[in-house]
Amino acid sequence: MKRKMAAALALLMTASMLAGCGSDSSSEGDKNSEGKTTLTFWCHQNEPWVKSYEEMAEKFEKENPEYTVDVQDYPYDVYNEKIQTAITSSTAGPDIIAVWGGMAPNFIGTDALSEVPEDLAKELDEDYMEPTVGSYKKNGKYYGVPMEYNLEYGGMVVNKKLFDEAGLSYPTTWEELRNVSGSVSVQNGDLVEMKGFEMFDTDSLICNYLAMILQQGGQYLEEDDSVNFATTEGVTAMNEILDMIKNGECDLTHLTDGEYCFNDVYQDKGYMASVGSWAIGEGTDTYDLEYGTDFEYVSVPQYGSQMAFASETGWGLIVPENSKNKDAAWEFISFFSEPENLVEHNIACSQLPPRKSLLTNEKYIEEMPQVEFLLDILPNGQWMGPYNTSDMRAILNQTFLNLCQEENPDVESALKEASEQITAECKYDYSAE
Repeated sequence: MKRKMAAALALLMTASMLAGCGSDSSSEGDKNSEGKTTLTFWCHQNEPWVKSYEEMAEKFEKENPEYTVDVQDYPYDVYNEKIQTAITSSTAGPDIIAVWGGMAPNFIGTDALSEVPEDLAKELDEDYMEPTVGSYKKNGKYYGVPMEYNLEYGGMVVNKKLFDEAGLSYPTTWEELRNVSGSVSVQNGDLVEMKGFEMFDTDSLICNYLAMILQQGGQYLEEDDSVNFATTEGVTAMNEILDMIKNGECDLTHLTDGEYCFNDVYQDKGYMASVGSWAIGEGTDTYDLEYGTDFEYVSVPQYGSQMAFASETGWGLIVPENSKNKDAAWEFISFFSEPENLVEHNIACSQLPPRKSLLTNEKYIEEMPQVEFLLDILPNGQWMGPYNTSDMRAILNQTFLNLCQEENPDVESALKEASEQITAECKYDYSAE
C-alpha cells in the first residue's frame, strides 16, 4: 500500500532503537503523578495520522479522566521490527499498537496478541466489510480492529490541465481509457516521456490485475485458498496489461525504482494513474496543487462486465498480550471504533471507512465528496486472501517484469509458476477461519 519498509535499513537501525525498548515500557501499568493509568499508544510517523491519534487520545481522556494516553510515533522503516520485539518481550510493551494489516499476521502468528473482546468482535462480524477484517483473524477469532478500508483499486488521479489542453474528456469505459492512453503517450526508446494511463508500480499492478480477473467473472483463489492465475481470465488480463507496455502507453520505471505512478501525473509527466484516495493529499500537500484546477480524482473504468476487486486489509489497532493494561486498551479501541469517532479519523486521514454503517454517513460524504463514488463499490470487494501480500506482490511484479522482457512470452506457463510459488511461500501457516 502506501508505506514501504527498507529491510536492510531496518536491520541496521533497529538495534540502536530497540535498545531503549525496555525503558519505553518500564513505567507502563503504573499510576502517574496524578494517580491516572497511562496507556502507551505506538504508531508510525505520518503527520496527519499522528495528529488524529493525539486528538482521539485527548477526547478519550476527557470522557475517561482516570486514563492518560501517551502517543509515541516511530519511523516506518524500523516500526514493524520494533513491534515484533516489543510484543515477544518478557516485559510489558506498549498497550495499543497501530499496525498495517499486511504485517498483522506476522504478529498474530506468534500468539503474542490479546483477543478482541466478545462485544467488539460481534461488531466486526456485523458491521465491518470483509476485506477490512481478513488479516486480523486466526482460527475464527479476531486479534485486531480495522481503522480503514484499504483500497488501491477503483480511483485514479488525472491531470486536469493536460486533459483540458488536449481537449479531452475523462474516459468512462475501458475502451476509451486505452484509446486516450495510447493517443497522448509519447515514447522515446524504452522510456515513455509522457504517460497515458499508469498502473505499474508495486501497489497498483497487483490490485488492478486481480480486479481485471474478477470483473471477467473469474477467480484466482481456489476452494482450498491456493492461488491460480493461469486461468482463461488470468491470462486474458495479463495479455491486456502487457499490451499497454508494448503499445508505449507507459513504461516499467516505477516497478523498478519503487516510486508511485501518481508522481508523474502531479509533475505533468502523465495523464492518469491508478492509486488509492490517500494520494489526493499528496497532490495538495506535497505538490501544493489545487484540486479541481490542477488535478482531480475519478473512477477507473471497469474492465469486465461486473464490478469486483480484491483488497488487502489496511491499518488497524492491536493489543499485545504482555500489556499491563489490556482491558483499558480495549476500552480505548472500542471508543476509537465508535462510528462518530472513527469517521472523524477517516476524514482526517483521507481514508475510506471500514464500517458498512458509515457508507452513507452525511458528515463523511460532505467532507470527502471526491471519493463518494468509491463508497458505492466497497461492498463489491473481496479479501485478497490469507497471504503475506507483500511477498505475493513481489512475486507477481517480478513475473510481469520477466514477461515484458520476452519477445513471445508463454504467459500461461509464467502465471502457473508464479501461482505455485505464491501458494508455497506466501500462504499463512494457520487458518483465518
